[in-house]
Amino acid sequence: MRRQLVVVFVAVSTLVAVAFVVPLGFLVSRTAEDRAIDAARADASAIVPVLAAGGSRLQIESAIGATAAGAEGRLSVVTSQGWVIGEPGARSPLVVAALESGASAIGDTAGGVEVVAAVASGPGELSAVRVFVSDDVRAQGTWRAWSVLGVVGLALVAISVFVADRLAQSIVQPTRRLASAARRLGAGDLDARVSRDGPEELSDLAGAFNDLGLRVSTMLDRERELVAELSHRLRTPLTKLRLRVDQVSDAELASELHGDIADLTTVVNDLILEARGAIEPIEQSDLNQVVTDRAEFWRVLADDQMRPWMFRSAGKPLPVDIVMSDLVAAVDVMIENVFAHTDEGVALTIICSESDGFAELRVGDAGPGFTVDATERGTSTVGSTGLGLDIASQLAADASGSFAIGASELGGAEVVLSVPTVKLANN
Repeated sequence: MRRQLVVVFVAVSTLVAVAFVVPLGFLVSRTAEDRAIDAARADASAIVPVLAAGGSRLQIESAIGATAAGAEGRLSVVTSQGWVIGEPGARSPLVVAALESGASAIGDTAGGVEVVAAVASGPGELSAVRVFVSDDVRAQGTWRAWSVLGVVGLALVAISVFVADRLAQSIVQPTRRLASAARRLGAGDLDARVSRDGPEELSDLAGAFNDLGLRVSTMLDRERELVAELSHRLRTPLTKLRLRVDQVSDAELASELHGDIADLTTVVNDLILEARGAIEPIEQSDLNQVVTDRAEFWRVLADDQMRPWMFRSAGKPLPVDIVMSDLVAAVDVMIENVFAHTDEGVALTIICSESDGFAELRVGDAGPGFTVDATERGTSTVGSTGLGLDIASQLAADASGSFAIGASELGGAEVVLSVPTVKLANN
């Protein structure tokens, strides 16, 4: 956000600077040109009194030398007597027109502008004064003015960038602190709070976040107390029921009732464990260690079935935010799937690795393969419930990972479980 705000300010300030500098630069250029033309007119006017008084050639040359244009060789005079003093090529079309009609004019010529003044040097006699203003003379001082304006524009942009950076920092820093506090709260730090500073809107948001953290902490404390009491509240009636079943005289009925009570106890225990898992931080597991352990477990059966076997470890811990029991169940499902759906002697590969921040488990075989439909509940083609690979697929989805089925390098099927890795808890 900070960079984006600075970029916006740079764009806006650049547009403002350009809108200010460019017109002003053209105005300076136009002013320099007008100044050069006015200077040429002044130099021409300085010669007029000498011509009007019928001065000699020496006097005219002296007057020409006293002007800036004459000293630079840009002023010439064509008199009624036919003298051409100064620039040899002084008889331009405007000079001829001045000698014939007495019209003074300013016009473009090769390499610049010429200023021509017609002078009545006697009864029925016309002379002409021509001052040449080159493009360099007209642009004199323009580049310096453009440079100054450019420096001013860059200074304005630099100042605006500095101000924008300070302003962006006053917005970004509180936002980052709020995001950091939100991540800590999401990770289970219920004491995460953020100071109320920055713009009014961010200050209000920080206050709302602190209130939210307090409410979440209060709610979780109440839920923890409730879960702590669940076992006592639910198991006490079950214990009473079991004692009463012991008093039933019919042994067969008592056995059936004890079985029902055991099933009910299992359901109650599962509900308590699920409730605890919903409010307690996610347990961290090492995928590489779990896969290594389960691979050793299944190796015995693979050897009994004469299956070619290959296991490749990642060679380092791959911590993931998944409960150990759930991760073990998913890994077992992926490996057991090969034993359940391929014949004895079919090759099996188990590869554990890390790629781009994701821990990856690949289980492939050389069997006939299967379709993606096999991961959907109730679509098993071997008589099972179809819940097997769906367990691994759901675990990947819950962990913000992915689960895919494809072809293995052995020619059969391959299932791939990929979940994001996290930092070790003791780091």
